Amino acid sequence: MHRIALALALIMPLAACGQEPAKPPAKEAVDGADRPPPVLPGQYRLELRINRVEFPGMTGPMADKAKTMFGTSGQTSEYCLTAADAGKGREDYYRRTLAKGDCKYERLNLTGKSIDAVLVCQTGQGMTARNEVAGTFTATGSNITVKSTSEIAGGSVKMEAEVRSERIGDCT
Repeated sequence: MHRIALALALIMPLAACGQEPAKPPAKEAVDGADRPPPVLPGQYRLELRINRVEFPGMTGPMADKAKTMFGTSGQTSEYCLTAADAGKGREDYYRRTLAKGDCKYERLNLTGKSIDAVLVCQTGQGMTARNEVAGTFTATGSNITVKSTSEIAGGSVKMEAEVRSERIGDCT
């Protein structure tokens, strides 16, 4: 169980990354009509639901326990998105909320309503996490799916999760 907690702490959301994208977004809007709407500042509720998790060598009772532990219940938290942070744009927003470590975009396609990206992060202790991100958003919320593979000693940790955010008012 300690391996599960360690892996989650290393590869899942809600920690900042400090790098700029490795390359500019692949899809540029010509007239601005298909650009993402700015994220509105305010208080947000974030729900994380882990749909699948696999660890090297996890079988039988351990696998069943992990499924039960992550099962259908989600983790909910709230945070304040300041005007300064909102002004940094969607690239920075998703890098800060969907990954942990020294991260760079391998692919980033943002349209007026969706994201399709691959974010690769060096999470420390020699671990690399590859996060495939896809979903939709508005100025006040998002529904994102993350498929993450982290290389650790002994093999790969694979996880699939849904991350939903919703603006619920002004910051408190």
